[in-house]
Amino acid sequence: MRRFDMVAQVSTIPYAARCLTIIASAIALSTSVSAKPEVENDADTEAGASSELSESQVGIGTEKEEPVEETTIDDEWLPAEGTGKEKGEGDHFGHGMQAGLRASLIMGYRMSFRYDDSPFCRVPEREAGSSRWKDEPKEQAKVCGFGAPAMVDVALSFAPFDSIEPFLFGRFGLDGESETNTQALRVFGAGLRIYTMSDSRFKLFVEPSVGYETEGGGSHPDWTAPLANSGWGGNEEDVNIEYKENMYFHLAFGPQFDFAKGIGLYGSVGLSVAPIRAIDMTMEAGIGLQVRAP
Repeated sequence: MRRFDMVAQVSTIPYAARCLTIIASAIALSTSVSAKPEVENDADTEAGASSELSESQVGIGTEKEEPVEETTIDDEWLPAEGTGKEKGEGDHFGHGMQAGLRASLIMGYRMSFRYDDSPFCRVPEREAGSSRWKDEPKEQAKVCGFGAPAMVDVALSFAPFDSIEPFLFGRFGLDGESETNTQALRVFGAGLRIYTMSDSRFKLFVEPSVGYETEGGGSHPDWTAPLANSGWGGNEEDVNIEYKENMYFHLAFGPQFDFAKGIGLYGSVGLSVAPIRAIDMTMEAGIGLQVRAP
């Protein structure tokens, strides 16, 4: 009986060893499975650290940079220092400290409102079938409208600032005014041009001025005959019609374009009023050229 027990114990030893082997293998397998993600995590950690290191190297300039091809830039249109404007467009076109000479051709339309003793504003009318003049001078047409003769404006200027340009001017008619039997216009005066956008090529201006009108009356017989013959409606007294010297007020505005520092083309529209001889108002438009130095 004792022998049988010993045999049984000896036979169970290999079985127990086999079980221990299986258990050990299972433990080893589970350990390897749980360790694999840690390895991957370690790899990710190393990659992240490498990336952070690369970024830090870029920041401190220790990373090797690829050579960059140099590009040549034409600086003609780069901003000029201290101006904030493109170099090619930054030229200054103000008129400050420049003397100027300008001339313009002007056309206009005149409205004349006569006083009783004003020069006629159209050919006087005679009575039908008679050599007598139709009415007294004060009864002749009081309001007339007609095209004014062409005029030339000539002006000398000096601008102490870019935006302000005082000037002296003369205005000369190219022909006498037949409607009023007046000699060619002759006005002398002074004025001021005020510019906006004064340092650019293209600018706008306002131009007030005042002058003195000096031309006299003409010699057309239809105007002088009534005065010489005193034949106004049977009234034999002399008729006194004077061509008085006149004040001349002018206001114009328009654009100017400067081709260069010393030359510019301009246009203008405006109104002139002369109130003494009669109330004469001339609406006008013109075009002109200005040269300046230095």
